Amino acid sequence: MGAGGKDMGDALDRKVRVLLADLFYVNNLTKNRLCVPLNIGYINTYVNTLYEHDVDISLYKDVDLLLHEIGQTKPDIVGFSFYYWNQNLNYFVVERIRELYGSDVLIVFGGPSVDSDEAEQMKLFTKFPEVDIFVEGEGEAGFAAIINRAFGGKAELYTSPIDCSIFLHEGQLVRGENTSTNLDLTNVPSPYLSGLMDQFLESEYMPLLQATRTCPYQCTFCVEGKERSRLRAFPLDQVKREIDYIADWNSKRPHVVLNLAELNFGIHRQDAEIAQYLREVADNVGYPKSVYFYQDKKFKESGKQVISALGNLNKIGLCFSLQTDHPDGVLAIKRKNLSDGMIEDGIEWAKANRIPVTTELIFGLPYETYDSMVGLLNRCVDQGFDSIMVHNLFLMEGIELARDAEISRWDIDTSYRLLGNNYTMIDEEFIFEYEKIVTSNKYFDFDDFVNVRCLNLMFYSVFQGSFYKYFFHYVKGLGIPLASFFHEFMSPTGDGEWPPDYLDFVDDYKRSAIEELHPDLESLGVSAKRTYVENGGVGEPVRLNPYFYSRLMYREQKWIGEVFLRILADMAPHLDSGQIAEARQILEFCGRLIVDPRNIEASGGEINIDFDPNAWREDKFHRPYRDFATHNGNVSLRISPDRMETLRAFESTEGHLEDEDFYFVAVETLFPRTILFYEVDSSGLELLLKDTDEAVNGIGSSVTLGRVTAEPVEVGQ
Repeated sequence: MGAGGKDMGDALDRKVRVLLADLFYVNNLTKNRLCVPLNIGYINTYVNTLYEHDVDISLYKDVDLLLHEIGQTKPDIVGFSFYYWNQNLNYFVVERIRELYGSDVLIVFGGPSVDSDEAEQMKLFTKFPEVDIFVEGEGEAGFAAIINRAFGGKAELYTSPIDCSIFLHEGQLVRGENTSTNLDLTNVPSPYLSGLMDQFLESEYMPLLQATRTCPYQCTFCVEGKERSRLRAFPLDQVKREIDYIADWNSKRPHVVLNLAELNFGIHRQDAEIAQYLREVADNVGYPKSVYFYQDKKFKESGKQVISALGNLNKIGLCFSLQTDHPDGVLAIKRKNLSDGMIEDGIEWAKANRIPVTTELIFGLPYETYDSMVGLLNRCVDQGFDSIMVHNLFLMEGIELARDAEISRWDIDTSYRLLGNNYTMIDEEFIFEYEKIVTSNKYFDFDDFVNVRCLNLMFYSVFQGSFYKYFFHYVKGLGIPLASFFHEFMSPTGDGEWPPDYLDFVDDYKRSAIEELHPDLESLGVSAKRTYVENGGVGEPVRLNPYFYSRLMYREQKWIGEVFLRILADMAPHLDSGQIAEARQILEFCGRLIVDPRNIEASGGEINIDFDPNAWREDKFHRPYRDFATHNGNVSLRISPDRMETLRAFESTEGHLEDEDFYFVAVETLFPRTILFYEVDSSGLELLLKDTDEAVNGIGSSVTLGRVTAEPVEVGQ
């Protein structure tokens, strides 16, 4: 609409037609991550408590359905959930609305990408000039205030500030008081119990559940850190009834995951009871089989209670969002909540209870250098983290680090890259989302960025993808820092000839890591559109880590063993021939573990080895390999019926793809990734141990490394 616009409420003798959209890109690679639009569902139920007889609200997730509806009948108000992953898709729809109906439709954007800083808010109106109003903070109170002003009898929409809202009047920014976090959540009815989510559950969208709101921490790299607010909770009884409702829908449906829309699950006193109730429901009806959540940043007793109650429903385990441990960097990002003692206690508790421990790191934060990141990665491995995720810092609308003053303070340089699989073509117009990546600051340069990107690939492949995990636990047990090993792998140097395919792989990754970056959005858009048109969106990778992980898994196996063994010998010249032989055998075993979804029954069967992989894995690789050495025996590699069914279904639907795309789609869509590996039956080893007293046999002079036979490597060569 615009400043001085007409009070639409005076002209209407019908219900006000409101469309609320939480848009996402719907395609083959995102379909498993599509969640119900719980956010706009809450806005719907709250507005209905105030204006049920005056408004008619519809909810949308799919852009095609929204465009169709807009084309049929003119809405009065369209509200969009505004995130970094859908802002351009939102604005494409806004431009269509303007083409059809001009300024007669009120356009509202709201979400975490709306900054609390006045200068940043002005930038939003420059970037999105067709948006009438931005809502700051939580959406319910702000959107209800807009409804009240526009349609509830007020004479003029823009005559005075609107609570929680920002608009332009005669070129000046008008800001209402942000009262959104004062909202009593007991006054917000459940979208589930109101039946609003049924249409999305029926379409097999992943359920979301929210029990609390707001984050007490103020991290400068996060959209939730803009302002501190009071933690509030939905009524416990309502949350339990929602769990029952969702479970009733999903107990016999494909979705087995319940996603908790919590910033710090375990921070509120009722969270432990919610976790226990989830456990009881899962035991009774079979849903959920997995609960995904972000736990409280601080590890307190309530966190232990939540994790203990969920048990095996929690596939991630205990997660410390460490980000950085640089003492100056921690202060710079206002991250004061984690201590070494807290981490040590958490890891000790988790290990004692056989719970996996993971952490997330961000490269690009103030004070972090390449060397300090390598050191941090090695410390995380030494501390016993079972999973380590490395992210590149990117600047989103709405975070403190993205403000001009912070960019100048840290001398930040950025480039743009395509955001995952968030792109599409509508009526020959290419729409895409992007990440504004920090590629250098006063503490690291672009080469450092690329080198960390290389480490990122290997940590992703080994820790998230379980690629050759037995071998790398063996390497770790020898005292070799894994980050240093990965550095050597991604930076081949020295005398002697490396396999050409290996060198090509490393060069391809580094080239792709550089070529995915663009100096501006225009060049990114041109490049991304060309790729989309030529390859249907998959061909050249837009998600480098899973793409190159799939290459390591399925297309580069002929050189993996040789290269890994050579790097091991170079980094540890003190190893004896027996240790080199052990490493060879483990490499063979790791190569054989990989299931080929293109040819499911191509391998598997039995393999002769001298260690018990199941016992070593169940020990979480704490004790050295030799503690699990056995007499020479056989282990069986099998695929369970349910995994076989999943693999066959995937091959039947995606089998038409070329190998490059087929394997990429496999690692992107088949979860959990254990589906891509054989199950190991080591009972043959156990029986043999009981039946023989022979000494442990030596390992042969040559072994299959992946899918080729390689000759032994001399120690120290």
